[in-house]
Amino acid sequence: MLAFVDVDGLKAVNDVHGHVAGDALLRLVSDTIRANVRPYDVLVRYGGDELLCAMPNLTAADARERFEKIVAGLRSVNTGHSVTFGLAEAESTDSLEELIVRADQALLESRRASRS
Repeated sequence: MLAFVDVDGLKAVNDVHGHVAGDALLRLVSDTIRANVRPYDVLVRYGGDELLCAMPNLTAADARERFEKIVAGLRSVNTGHSVTFGLAEAESTDSLEELIVRADQALLESRRASRS
């Protein structure tokens, strides 16, 4: 299972409050994710405001439950902090790039659904 995570509003935080505040938000998000995944799950920064979290041998339902807890945890700290995530299950024929693309597409679908 791969989660593609976007830190909502990071650019605005950087632009309004500075990059130190943006870095603090990234640390808060990564700490919150790490507190809700297993010690051997892999979390990496993929882009400016994007993270990838690889969670081997985890069902889609379990991954969704973990990330919904992460979203709720961030909102409980500060209602202005949030992430959007997309999940993709690895298939035996997937390249890493294909898996990332599917997780990114799931994130975009999630974002569209939340706006409507």
